[in-house]
Amino acid sequence: MIVGFRVDASSKMGIGHLMRCLALAQLLDEVGIETCFFMKDETRAIALSRHDWMSKIHVVPAFSDQLEELDWLAQQHGFNEMKALVLDGYQFTSAYRQALKSALNPSTRFVLLDDTNNSGPLFADVVINSADNADLLNYKQTAPQAKLCLGTAYRVLRREFSILPQPAFSMRNSLSIMMGGSDVNNLSIQILKALDEVGFDGPIRVLTGAAYPNNEELEALIKASSLTIQHLPNCQQVAEVFCSSRLAISAAGSTQFELLACSTPTILLTVADNQIPATRAAVEQGWCQSLDAQGGIAVDTLVKQIDTLWYDEKQLEAMSVKAKHIAELGSINEQALMSAVVGE
Repeated sequence: MIVGFRVDASSKMGIGHLMRCLALAQLLDEVGIETCFFMKDETRAIALSRHDWMSKIHVVPAFSDQLEELDWLAQQHGFNEMKALVLDGYQFTSAYRQALKSALNPSTRFVLLDDTNNSGPLFADVVINSADNADLLNYKQTAPQAKLCLGTAYRVLRREFSILPQPAFSMRNSLSIMMGGSDVNNLSIQILKALDEVGFDGPIRVLTGAAYPNNEELEALIKASSLTIQHLPNCQQVAEVFCSSRLAISAAGSTQFELLACSTPTILLTVADNQIPATRAAVEQGWCQSLDAQGGIAVDTLVKQIDTLWYDEKQLEAMSVKAKHIAELGSINEQALMSAVVGE
């Protein structure tokens, strides 16, 4: 049995879609289901830079028309024998999804990982959206025949988050900054400069992903800074870092669910419209705060938030306790997720 994935990542689009597909592939691997990925060459380089990568990769050539890709996919060995094909990415249009559904073997399940339901008819057999508010997004209109897998029971995290260290909160000592796998707006450097200007006195860990393009600029800033900064490029011990963090500053998105699993108090920065509903729900849960960074980051406001929280251990610990409670309530239903993907 083989489950395929069509997903991409890059310095422009980030790596979040790839990471959640990897998490699902790891879950399938645990029960002996083989997986393969169809991805662009830049995505392949990012995938193979990870020590936890475990799937076969087919490199998708660059096509001038997105629909031309489908002819190539249909010719790939094993394409017609897949049990399911998982699609994840905002770049895939409704026309692409319709044509892909037609190209698949009728016995192959077309599984769509989605966040916002704002791109027209979905044409999927299964729709997975693990956000808290997913049941409010009218999927019955865009995917009337699909099996809908909505809510936190379908939220799968990468294997490293399955067994987490549980340090006492008093042992957490770092401010962690994680602006996504590519940090498209280069927010990490802006935040560090602002913290340097106010003389922040805590240890800082900056996590950057495999698609981050500004390592040289970041290293130069760190060298010249009076701050205590540890840079973790292409960081692959994320769970360990988050579990030792007193406070995290993170781009909203899939990383916020990893922070929730690690009971880490967080300030989430929203950089896209699709991140707002899940971020709003997280703030209402009480384990994080947020700041809108879509039009550029208000660094003075962010620094004030950091300063207020960093020295309020009572509030930080209360936020951590709330996160732990919410994470326990929202544990994944692995059997339901597996049944949705492979139908068994």
